Amino acid sequence: MTEITFGTDGWRSTVNTDFNRTNVEIVTQAICNYLYEKELAQKGCVVAYDTRAHSEGFADLVSNVLMKNGIAALRMETFCPTPQAAFAVKHIGAAGAIMLTASHNPPEYNGIKFIPHYGGPATPDITGDIEWEIGAILEEGHTDPPVDRTLAPIKKLDVSNEYIKQLLSLVERSMIERSHVKILFDPMYGSGQNVFMRALAHMDAHVTPLHCHLDSEFGGLLPEPIEPNLTECKKAVLVNKSDLGIALDGDADRFGVVDSKGVYLTPNKALTLMLWYLLTYKPTGGAVARSIATTHMLDTIAEHNGCRVLETPVGFKYIGELMRKKMIILGGEESGGVSVAGHIPEKDGLMAGLILIEIAARFKKPLSELLENIYNEFGPCFDERIDVKLPESRKETLMDSLSENPPRALGDEDVVKVNLSDGVKVITAADTWMLVRASGTEPMVRVYIEARGKEAFDRARKTALKIIKGHQGKG
Repeated sequence: MTEITFGTDGWRSTVNTDFNRTNVEIVTQAICNYLYEKELAQKGCVVAYDTRAHSEGFADLVSNVLMKNGIAALRMETFCPTPQAAFAVKHIGAAGAIMLTASHNPPEYNGIKFIPHYGGPATPDITGDIEWEIGAILEEGHTDPPVDRTLAPIKKLDVSNEYIKQLLSLVERSMIERSHVKILFDPMYGSGQNVFMRALAHMDAHVTPLHCHLDSEFGGLLPEPIEPNLTECKKAVLVNKSDLGIALDGDADRFGVVDSKGVYLTPNKALTLMLWYLLTYKPTGGAVARSIATTHMLDTIAEHNGCRVLETPVGFKYIGELMRKKMIILGGEESGGVSVAGHIPEKDGLMAGLILIEIAARFKKPLSELLENIYNEFGPCFDERIDVKLPESRKETLMDSLSENPPRALGDEDVVKVNLSDGVKVITAADTWMLVRASGTEPMVRVYIEARGKEAFDRARKTALKIIKGHQGKG
């Protein structure tokens, strides 16, 4: 049997191979045992699912396991976004949520995210405890619950109205209504489609939906809102003369955005725009949180406004943990996850979409032009992520070599700081930086490069490619 492990954001595998009824029962039983161990079982557990072909059926299976363990299964009435499941946990005071989703993975995948009682991603200590429970179940050789656990009910749950109210509380609805902003909405056939359309209807927004129905094959594309997958979205924005296009991934916890010119803004650029907007037009006290792989433009803007920046390892669970403990104005990562103060400590693509809609409504200008204004004020920024496929042996060799002997220069700039907290990150005095980080789930190394000038960026990129090329031929 393949080992069941919780990666950066849950357990995922292919349906009918590893992600099958037996293994889903094992994982659910492990979560039940964990909830009893932490004395949370009496609070009940939310069960939610996305739009994938088998998700609803697996949600029924999960609910039955909870029921047999004496834990009330609070089952969503229909598919919903992951952030809505996280909101539900906090709103009703549940022990946690089991979310059936494989996020942006291909259609043949499914997965389980466990959302603990605080309504954010599970931290490594929690997933470690659940993995221990899985091991104990496998050792015992059966998934039957202990005999002293009595049956509990399966209850229908719908918090969509309350979740929509929470989303709308984070934006200036009157401004959006007055602007008559035109929105192209592309949920990529995913679980954010119904709730986001309902939220926009509360503001009488002019919305053109795209890919806003069920398709278990996701139209032949990955439900990931990155530029290669948003060709139709970009075209539709131009054809409909929309002010912007908002896209969501399969479970709606990540976002993509296209402006009125059809220009795709990377998450780094969108985060830069959102932070500038929040600090300029909605200033509050607090800090900014970002992952180690996310743009330092957030640092520049935050420091200009007297805000601290807290850097975390990759994975929104670390940002979410900070948001639970400190006043975090905005927490974001370059892969498209973001949340803000006053919201759940979980990434939320719908929330991000509404903030970007508010920005478009206020200025009635292409978002790329607003971004250029920011660069004119704070200086330009150039960044890129390069994904390099490497066999596991070469991946380990590369990371070991870089950890022992980090680059001393990026182009002609000397490295002044080395960070080994998550991969190998080197930074120069001019804030040119490179991060090399091994993927935890694929035979791949990700290389992140950023510089404040084009020439410095090109030189740093050349250095990065030379390092990678030197290890592609090594065994």
